[in-house]
Amino acid sequence: MAKTFSEDLLEDFKTLYETRERYDTIITVGKKPNVESIHAHSLILCIRSSYFRRALSDGWAKRKDGYFVLSKPNISALTFNIILKFLYCGIVDLNNQKDEIILELLIAADELLIQKLTDFTQEFLIKNSRKFLQQSPIKMVHFITYNIQFNELYEIYLETICKKPNLLFDSEEFLSLKEDALKLILKCDNLDMKECDIWKKLIKWGIAQNIMLESDIMCEDTNNEDMCEDTNNEDMCEDTKSEDMCEDTNNEDMCEDEDVNALNKTLHELIEHIRFYQMDHKEFMPEVWKYKHFLSEHLIEDILTCFLDPDTKPSYNPFLIRWGNFKIDSVLIKKDIALLLTKWIDKKSINDKTSKGSHYKFNLLFRSSLDGLSSQTFHRKCDSKGATITIVKIQNSDLLIGGYNPLDWNSENIMRTTTDSFIFAFEYNDPKDATISRINHDNSIHAIGCYEDYGPWFGKGPDLRVQNNSKIWKLKSKSYPRIVTVDLVTVLDYEVFQVVRNVTEKLK
Repeated sequence: MAKTFSEDLLEDFKTLYETRERYDTIITVGKKPNVESIHAHSLILCIRSSYFRRALSDGWAKRKDGYFVLSKPNISALTFNIILKFLYCGIVDLNNQKDEIILELLIAADELLIQKLTDFTQEFLIKNSRKFLQQSPIKMVHFITYNIQFNELYEIYLETICKKPNLLFDSEEFLSLKEDALKLILKCDNLDMKECDIWKKLIKWGIAQNIMLESDIMCEDTNNEDMCEDTNNEDMCEDTKSEDMCEDTNNEDMCEDEDVNALNKTLHELIEHIRFYQMDHKEFMPEVWKYKHFLSEHLIEDILTCFLDPDTKPSYNPFLIRWGNFKIDSVLIKKDIALLLTKWIDKKSINDKTSKGSHYKFNLLFRSSLDGLSSQTFHRKCDSKGATITIVKIQNSDLLIGGYNPLDWNSENIMRTTTDSFIFAFEYNDPKDATISRINHDNSIHAIGCYEDYGPWFGKGPDLRVQNNSKIWKLKSKSYPRIVTVDLVTVLDYEVFQVVRNVTEKLK
């Protein structure tokens, strides 16, 4: 009978790790003044890491006094000992480690080709993403910006920042964020933050960069060293506006112009990612207009044109509608459901993650609780408006049903043909169990019913239809696969939205 003594084996290797008895490898780690020489066993290193297998091979390894010698100045002694404990004992505990050590460990494990340790460390950072972003938002954002090889970590942390932007933008450290990292965030379609608030934070950030730059230049300038070191002149060095200098030389306007030009230069590339068209015009004028010289005359003209005529599509920077800027005037659904509907319109699955913003606007045309149940009122408000989404709330239920008409409504008493329409059902604002039912191609000639005595009508069944002045909707499956198990429902309220494709998705 065979018996495995794994605990004994582990204890022996743990003893070997702690004593380093008969070591044959010396690894110098860390940078001055924190340099240490760590002893290890080449056999253990080679078995556990393909990196060390190559580094300690005859063709690469260096020897001194009979020992293998390696230098890893980019890895601290603390981090390297965590790695060694994992290699010898298979033990790693990150719960009490500082975030900078965990990040260094992830990079080191990846460099040393220790895949299981790399995976474990990345999973630990992902599992505790909210905590790390609350503690060290700038450090974590900088890390994912410059270490995109950790794909899953990159995606999760970026998504968390976009869902909870206050973790970064309201941080006391925000002004120290590097330009590349800020640019990464500004590019995100799913950043849940209003554009005007982003703009105000960007201006504040830009001013801070110039203040720090001016301070560094003044105090590093060898001609001003004595002045900066002189305690009597400390305030002057810290005075970022150099007001006294400007007043003494009667060049206050020139100094202000220089400040503005410096700010413009600092923000030039970042401004390209601001979605001015998505701002409220009431916010645009007081917040952006004073910086209008940062924008081209053509862009300003185009923005103002779009503000004056909401049906005009932007000519410049046609970004997706950022998630924080998306609006829907609905009492039945929230933004998440609207995004799901846009995925269906684009024939994408519910789990598709490529669409993180919206290239559609939803304009409310009709709400039965306000406009009544008359089919004539429905047609007056909804006819000839192009594509529409109908959302229906079932009485005494959490169920929502509805349909997408990619054509338009009219009162011509005809059935219309399309292969792009669909009907759907889901529990109240919960997309997890959503059901979509697309038109059967063989029945596409009966996809949409446009009749003056009826409101929204989908399918020949009728698969989804309401008659004039009625709260009873029929759902008899024929042209579309069935979405509910009953043929009749009583409706509490329903809304119809015009679906306007406002922008074309920008390639990245």
